[in-house]
Amino acid sequence: MVKKIFKILLWLILLGSSLILLSFVSGKYDQIVLRKISIDFNINHTHDFITKNEVKEQLSNIGLKIGFTQKKNIDLNRIENLFLKHPGVKKAEVFFVNNGHLKVELEKRVPVGRVVGSAMDKNYYIDESGEEMPLCSTYVAKVPVFTGAIRHKLSNQKSSLDSALNSQPIEVLYSMSKLINNDSFLKSQILQIHINNYGYFELIPRIGNQRILFGNAENMEEKFKKIKLFYANGPHPKELNMYDTLNVMYSNQIICSKRN
Repeated sequence: MVKKIFKILLWLILLGSSLILLSFVSGKYDQIVLRKISIDFNINHTHDFITKNEVKEQLSNIGLKIGFTQKKNIDLNRIENLFLKHPGVKKAEVFFVNNGHLKVELEKRVPVGRVVGSAMDKNYYIDESGEEMPLCSTYVAKVPVFTGAIRHKLSNQKSSLDSALNSQPIEVLYSMSKLINNDSFLKSQILQIHINNYGYFELIPRIGNQRILFGNAENMEEKFKKIKLFYANGPHPKELNMYDTLNVMYSNQIICSKRN
């Protein structure tokens, strides 16, 4: 009986000692001072919707100071949520290492196209997932620009029956953007895409003062091939302005119209 009581007391003493030690270690851990901040972007691309300097500035604005801020005063969830609110950030992971090293890992969103409308809520980017992405006040991405009759995902305004039928949805704009961005020639040559009231695409080139009549969204790859064929094997660049339209709407043919 005495041995049993002794064992129980021994376990209680060990448990108490462990709790005291853990409390001491935890207290020491919370008192670790911020010594270093590293910032990594999981996706590297040329779009600077958010920069490392901007990340550092935001961390400074919430009171983080190297050499002074203690671990107990660093709210990791708050920092992650802060960056997730940024229009250029897709994912955020923030964690603290025992040596006083704070790591910030961000995955940036990649724009593939831009929509320009008559109202502020109709101006946004289309990202690599086909989702609407808010504009950034400090950076403008060089991506294909879409204007005209567009069916917006987040629009609260009801369109008339005709405009709803003839407008092009974001999904189609996303598909066209990817085709343009994946081709170096098209990416450099196609400056703007306008959707007219019939739902047809009209492309505006960077070089040459003509309209490219693209038609609807069917057979987009074939139509882009014909556009490339025209600019590669057609008139000399100095003669491009002699043409006012390039029509690739119809199968197996390219129709060019000269200015009067």
